[in-house]
Amino acid sequence: MKKMTTTGILGLGLALSPPSYSDTLFGIYAGGGSINYDLSGDFTDLNQAGASSVDLEQNLGLSGDRGNYIYIALEHGIPILPNIKLAHSDIQESATNTLSENISFGGTTFPIGSIIATNIDFSHTDLTLYYEILDNWISLDAGFTIRTFDGELSAFGRHPLLPGISLNANEDLDFTAPLLYGKARFDLPVTGLYLGAEVNWIGIGDAQLYDAWAHVGYVFGFGLGLEAGMRNLGMELDDVEDLDADIDLKGTYIAATFHF
Repeated sequence: MKKMTTTGILGLGLALSPPSYSDTLFGIYAGGGSINYDLSGDFTDLNQAGASSVDLEQNLGLSGDRGNYIYIALEHGIPILPNIKLAHSDIQESATNTLSENISFGGTTFPIGSIIATNIDFSHTDLTLYYEILDNWISLDAGFTIRTFDGELSAFGRHPLLPGISLNANEDLDFTAPLLYGKARFDLPVTGLYLGAEVNWIGIGDAQLYDAWAHVGYVFGFGLGLEAGMRNLGMELDDVEDLDADIDLKGTYIAATFHF
């Protein structure tokens, strides 16, 4: 049996010893891209007496669109201090639909036959603090995210029998949630290719919020790269901002990345 050399032992030790810090002094990761998504789900306005659930697609005609996102992360080699990542997703959609049943939300009842124009805004900003558990050809990050939604659901229409009467409703999607954060990446040696996944999640009782990404990427050189994958953002809200909601957003994305 061959003896393992000192160099081999050191190499194995470095590969298996967390945490490690490849960006010994300072490193910046940035990127941005486009998301093509499908939207589904329903919500109920708890302030509306006797209100039934409103289906995003069947009642409001909201079924998916294209959104954008950007991020920047700063990493360093100071073990005590976490790395930091800022990200923003711009997710908005508008649709027009003719109601086949009465719906109520935002203090307004839209009767059957109303033609309503609806806009939904799921835009949100993340502040993530995390530590590198592994940072070699397999990398693992763990931490937490503070996610702030600053959007709304608004609708405008006219009464089908009294067209001179306008109908307006608005529901704020304005809340902040803490989430657990985890990220994994597997670099295929020599090729420049990598596989990765990223998850933010929190669950409290019957409510949960999750955001999962899975992707494949390629680094061309000089820190420039390209990434493509899938995203699934879901929320099951239980009396948040006076709303019960079960909403799912999923689709594919492509992004440009940069590291130095």
